[in-house]
Amino acid sequence: MKIKDIGGEFALIEQLTQITSMDHADLIVGPGDDAAVIRTAPAPAPYLLVTTDILVEESHFKRKWATPEQIGTKAAECNISDIAAMGGTPAWMFISLVLTKDIDVQWVQSVYRGVNASCKRHGVIVAGGDTSLGTVNTINIALLGFVQAHELCLRSHAQAGDLLMVTGPLGASAAGLALLNADKKPCPYLLQKHLAPTCRLEASRVIAPLANAMIDISDGLGSEVHHICRQSNTGARIDAALIPLHDDVKTAADSLEIESLDFALRGGEDFELLFSIAPGKVAQLKQTGLACHPVGRIVELGEGLKLVRADGSTTPLPGGFNHFSNAPDFQSAAGSSAPGSAGPTPG
Repeated sequence: MKIKDIGGEFALIEQLTQITSMDHADLIVGPGDDAAVIRTAPAPAPYLLVTTDILVEESHFKRKWATPEQIGTKAAECNISDIAAMGGTPAWMFISLVLTKDIDVQWVQSVYRGVNASCKRHGVIVAGGDTSLGTVNTINIALLGFVQAHELCLRSHAQAGDLLMVTGPLGASAAGLALLNADKKPCPYLLQKHLAPTCRLEASRVIAPLANAMIDISDGLGSEVHHICRQSNTGARIDAALIPLHDDVKTAADSLEIESLDFALRGGEDFELLFSIAPGKVAQLKQTGLACHPVGRIVELGEGLKLVRADGSTTPLPGGFNHFSNAPDFQSAAGSSAPGSAGPTPG
């Protein structure tokens, strides 16, 4: 059934609102007016966080690969991941859709179900949005959150001597994408990691009180280290042997004749967290029981950004995915991902 068959835009909005409808005492006016009205006093935390990400069909998702529920989940999770990377708590979501005239109502409803499942998992309220007719199916989400001052983690807070750590194995999403682009079927683990990733919000709540800088890995480990060092005016040493790689990532790399490390350094969309932490706080982190993996350390600016190979040799640390240039060889332009790469809005 097409959107025009149910009465057009406003009938669609009414149906979608029913899918994501959740009562909240601070949502005074939700979808249905010119703007949402949200009670902010007393605020849950002194700082308001605002992020936005956009997913465009054929650039960030393909309907032939992903179910609409997976697409909705991915759209929500990549935004929530941005709030997690700041040490914050996500709160209010606004969803804008550009839809082609041939799209089915059921597809749009299922996208919203995917968004709604993610929002319920993380305690997020959908407070509004917009729809429009266009030539490419596009999902844009704006998300508001809150953060306590002492838990705010910025890219600019890394200090020389900090350890760099990640919250989980890297490269799975990029490996899954590479196999799809090569017309090979990824294993369930890689497929799930690429099509319906989940962010590390709960891990962020443990890390934020202890970390200095933090960023989510949306564009590859190499890119995110570059971002932290650029903002903090530091250098970094990344130890290739320490970067955690799942066995399925290594198997995919072998089948594609690609170095598995490339998936982690340049692939993106892992949505794990990369953070810097003073050595003296590592013991506290271990006491929380959260599994984290050291991958290197922050050094003085003059020492540059280096990748240390297993044999002890060093090379310049490569960057990651870039929407407009230098896409990794294993990603086609149509299959590339990483919404929210390094622009003015944290991504």
